[in-house]
Amino acid sequence: MPDETTPTPADPTSAPAANAPRAPKLETLLAAAATTFATRGYSGTSMRDIAHDSGISLSGIYYYTRGKSSLLYEIQSRTIDALIASAAQALSRVTKPTDQLLQFVENHVSYSNEHPAFVRVLSHETAPDGSDERREAVELKRKQYVDVLRDILDRVRQEFEAPVSTAFAADMLFAMMSGPRQWGVSDTELNVGIASRLIYDLFVHGFTGGTPPSSRA
Repeated sequence: MPDETTPTPADPTSAPAANAPRAPKLETLLAAAATTFATRGYSGTSMRDIAHDSGISLSGIYYYTRGKSSLLYEIQSRTIDALIASAAQALSRVTKPTDQLLQFVENHVSYSNEHPAFVRVLSHETAPDGSDERREAVELKRKQYVDVLRDILDRVRQEFEAPVSTAFAADMLFAMMSGPRQWGVSDTELNVGIASRLIYDLFVHGFTGGTPPSSRA
Protein backbone atom coordinates (compact mmCIF):
# COMPACT_ATOMS: atom_id res chain seq x y z
CA MET A 1 0.00 0.00 0.00
CA PRO A 2 1.25 3.54 -0.70
CA ASP A 3 2.28 5.59 2.31
CA GLU A 4 -0.24 8.35 1.65
CA THR A 5 -3.43 8.83 -0.34
CA THR A 6 -2.22 9.03 -3.93
CA PRO A 7 -3.09 7.80 -7.38
CA THR A 8 -2.64 4.05 -7.75
CA PRO A 9 1.09 3.48 -8.33
CA ALA A 10 2.32 1.95 -11.52
CA ASP A 11 4.12 -1.36 -11.39
CA PRO A 12 7.81 -0.36 -10.97
CA THR A 13 8.87 -3.43 -12.94
CA SER A 14 6.85 -2.44 -15.99
CA ALA A 15 8.58 -1.00 -19.05
CA PRO A 16 8.74 2.81 -19.21
CA ALA A 17 7.14 4.72 -22.02
CA ALA A 18 9.18 5.12 -25.17
CA ASN A 19 12.04 7.58 -24.81
CA ALA A 20 11.21 8.22 -21.11
CA PRO A 21 14.36 9.33 -19.21
CA ARG A 22 13.71 6.81 -16.42
CA ALA A 23 17.22 6.31 -15.02
CA PRO A 24 18.18 10.00 -14.56
CA LYS A 25 14.90 10.75 -12.76
CA LEU A 26 15.28 7.69 -10.56
CA GLU A 27 18.76 8.83 -9.52
CA THR A 28 17.39 12.32 -8.77
CA LEU A 29 14.58 10.80 -6.72
CA LEU A 30 16.90 8.56 -4.68
CA ALA A 31 19.36 11.37 -4.00
CA ALA A 32 16.59 13.71 -2.85
CA ALA A 33 14.95 11.00 -0.72
CA ALA A 34 18.29 10.14 0.91
CA THR A 35 18.88 13.79 1.82
CA THR A 36 15.33 14.17 3.16
CA PHE A 37 15.52 10.96 5.22
CA ALA A 38 18.92 11.99 6.57
CA THR A 39 17.61 15.43 7.56
CA ARG A 40 14.12 14.65 8.84
CA GLY A 41 14.42 10.96 9.71
CA TYR A 42 12.31 8.25 8.09
CA SER A 43 9.33 8.73 10.41
CA GLY A 44 9.40 12.50 9.99
CA THR A 45 9.39 12.36 6.20
CA SER A 46 6.29 12.26 4.05
CA MET A 47 6.04 11.40 0.38
CA ARG A 48 5.01 15.01 -0.23
CA ASP A 49 8.31 16.12 1.36
CA ILE A 50 10.18 13.89 -1.06
CA ALA A 51 8.13 15.16 -3.98
CA HIS A 52 8.92 18.75 -2.99
CA ASP A 53 12.64 18.09 -2.49
CA SER A 54 13.06 16.04 -5.66
CA GLY A 55 10.96 18.24 -7.92
CA ILE A 56 9.05 15.14 -9.04
CA SER A 57 5.27 14.99 -8.69
CA LEU A 58 3.66 12.44 -6.36
CA SER A 59 2.21 10.57 -9.32
CA GLY A 60 5.63 10.65 -10.94
CA ILE A 61 7.29 9.24 -7.83
CA TYR A 62 4.91 6.29 -7.80
CA TYR A 63 6.05 5.45 -11.31
CA TYR A 64 9.41 4.52 -9.77
CA THR A 65 8.50 3.16 -6.35
CA ARG A 66 5.68 1.59 -4.37
CA GLY A 67 6.10 3.92 -1.40
CA LYS A 68 8.30 5.36 1.30
CA SER A 69 9.62 2.09 2.69
CA SER A 70 10.51 0.89 -0.80
CA LEU A 71 12.49 4.08 -1.36
CA LEU A 72 14.31 3.60 1.92
CA TYR A 73 15.35 0.04 1.18
CA GLU A 74 16.34 0.89 -2.39
CA ILE A 75 18.66 3.61 -1.03
CA GLN A 76 20.09 1.28 1.60
CA SER A 77 20.54 -1.62 -0.79
CA ARG A 78 22.32 0.49 -3.39
CA THR A 79 24.55 2.07 -0.76
CA ILE A 80 25.72 -1.19 0.79
CA ASP A 81 26.21 -2.71 -2.67
CA ALA A 82 28.45 0.22 -3.58
CA LEU A 83 30.43 -0.09 -0.35
CA ILE A 84 30.95 -3.83 -0.84
CA ALA A 85 32.05 -3.40 -4.45
CA SER A 86 34.39 -0.49 -3.79
CA ALA A 87 35.92 -2.25 -0.76
CA ALA A 88 36.61 -5.35 -2.85
CA GLN A 89 38.35 -3.23 -5.46
CA ALA A 90 40.42 -1.39 -2.85
CA LEU A 91 41.44 -4.58 -1.04
CA SER A 92 42.54 -6.23 -4.28
CA ARG A 93 45.45 -3.77 -4.49
CA VAL A 94 47.22 -5.09 -1.38
CA THR A 95 47.68 -8.41 0.41
CA LYS A 96 49.16 -7.60 3.83
CA PRO A 97 46.38 -7.52 6.47
CA THR A 98 47.39 -4.16 7.96
CA ASP A 99 47.60 -2.65 4.46
CA GLN A 100 44.15 -4.03 3.70
CA LEU A 101 42.86 -2.51 6.92
CA LEU A 102 44.10 0.92 5.85
CA GLN A 103 42.53 0.45 2.41
CA PHE A 104 39.21 -0.54 3.98
CA VAL A 105 39.25 2.52 6.24
CA GLU A 106 40.14 4.92 3.44
CA ASN A 107 37.49 3.47 1.13
CA HIS A 108 34.78 3.73 3.79
CA VAL A 109 35.73 7.27 4.81
CA SER A 110 35.97 8.37 1.18
CA TYR A 111 32.56 6.95 0.26
CA SER A 112 30.98 8.43 3.40
CA ASN A 113 32.47 11.82 2.57
CA GLU A 114 31.16 11.72 -1.00
CA HIS A 115 27.71 10.31 -0.11
CA PRO A 116 27.01 11.41 3.49
CA ALA A 117 23.22 11.29 3.25
CA PHE A 118 23.20 7.79 1.77
CA VAL A 119 25.55 6.42 4.45
CA ARG A 120 23.61 8.11 7.24
CA VAL A 121 20.36 6.58 5.98
CA LEU A 122 22.03 3.17 5.75
CA SER A 123 23.39 3.49 9.30
CA HIS A 124 20.51 5.13 11.14
CA GLU A 125 17.14 4.57 9.48
CA THR A 126 14.66 1.70 9.45
CA ALA A 127 11.09 1.38 8.28
CA PRO A 128 8.66 -0.10 10.81
CA ASP A 129 6.15 -0.35 7.97
CA GLY A 130 8.61 -2.00 5.57
CA SER A 131 8.45 -5.61 4.47
CA ASP A 132 10.56 -8.08 6.41
CA GLU A 133 12.02 -9.42 3.16
CA ARG A 134 13.41 -6.05 2.11
CA ARG A 135 14.75 -5.38 5.60
CA GLU A 136 16.35 -8.83 5.85
CA ALA A 137 17.96 -8.42 2.42
CA VAL A 138 19.62 -5.17 3.49
CA GLU A 139 20.72 -6.65 6.82
CA LEU A 140 22.25 -9.64 5.04
CA LYS A 141 24.27 -7.33 2.80
CA ARG A 142 25.29 -5.23 5.79
CA LYS A 143 26.51 -8.35 7.58
CA GLN A 144 28.49 -9.28 4.47
CA TYR A 145 30.24 -5.90 4.59
CA VAL A 146 30.94 -6.19 8.32
CA ASP A 147 32.35 -9.68 7.78
CA VAL A 148 34.87 -8.26 5.30
CA LEU A 149 36.25 -6.04 8.06
CA ARG A 150 36.13 -8.79 10.66
CA ASP A 151 38.09 -11.10 8.36
CA ILE A 152 40.79 -8.46 7.98
CA LEU A 153 40.92 -7.96 11.74
CA ASP A 154 41.17 -11.71 12.32
CA ARG A 155 44.22 -11.81 10.06
CA VAL A 156 45.71 -8.79 11.81
CA ARG A 157 45.22 -10.72 15.04
CA GLN A 158 47.54 -13.42 13.72
CA GLU A 159 50.36 -10.86 13.69
CA PHE A 160 49.53 -9.00 16.92
CA GLU A 161 48.39 -9.96 20.39
CA ALA A 162 45.18 -7.95 20.22
CA PRO A 163 43.47 -7.66 23.64
CA VAL A 164 40.06 -6.65 22.20
CA SER A 165 37.63 -9.06 20.52
CA THR A 166 37.33 -8.81 16.76
CA ALA A 167 33.57 -8.19 16.89
CA PHE A 168 33.89 -5.30 19.37
CA ALA A 169 36.88 -3.86 17.50
CA ALA A 170 34.92 -3.89 14.24
CA ASP A 171 31.98 -2.08 15.87
CA MET A 172 34.28 0.57 17.32
CA LEU A 173 36.11 1.07 14.02
CA PHE A 174 32.83 1.62 12.18
CA ALA A 175 31.92 4.22 14.82
CA MET A 176 35.27 5.97 14.33
CA MET A 177 34.96 5.97 10.54
CA SER A 178 31.42 7.36 10.66
CA GLY A 179 32.00 10.00 13.31
CA PRO A 180 33.28 13.05 11.40
CA ARG A 181 30.25 13.25 9.09
CA GLN A 182 27.48 11.27 10.76
CA TRP A 183 27.42 13.31 13.97
CA GLY A 184 27.44 16.52 11.94
CA VAL A 185 29.70 18.44 14.33
CA SER A 186 32.80 18.80 12.18
CA ASP A 187 33.33 22.41 11.07
CA THR A 188 36.43 21.72 8.95
CA GLU A 189 36.80 20.29 5.47
CA LEU A 190 37.54 16.59 5.66
CA ASN A 191 40.79 15.47 4.05
CA VAL A 192 40.03 11.84 3.32
CA GLY A 193 43.64 10.69 3.12
CA ILE A 194 44.73 12.36 6.35
CA ALA A 195 41.56 11.43 8.25
CA SER A 196 41.82 7.81 7.13
CA ARG A 197 45.44 7.56 8.24
CA LEU A 198 44.70 9.15 11.62
CA ILE A 199 41.76 6.79 12.20
CA TYR A 200 43.92 3.85 11.18
CA ASP A 201 46.81 4.89 13.42
CA LEU A 202 44.55 5.54 16.40
CA PHE A 203 42.71 2.28 15.97
CA VAL A 204 45.68 0.02 15.19
CA HIS A 205 47.95 1.29 17.93
CA GLY A 206 45.19 0.82 20.47
CA PHE A 207 44.05 -2.51 19.06
CA THR A 208 47.48 -4.15 18.76
CA GLY A 209 49.71 -2.33 21.21
CA GLY A 210 51.70 -0.81 18.35
CA THR A 211 54.37 -3.42 17.58
CA PRO A 212 54.31 -7.08 16.50
CA PRO A 213 55.23 -9.61 19.22
CA SER A 214 58.40 -10.55 17.32
CA SER A 215 59.80 -7.02 17.73
CA ARG A 216 59.12 -6.73 21.46
CA ALA A 217 61.89 -7.22 24.00
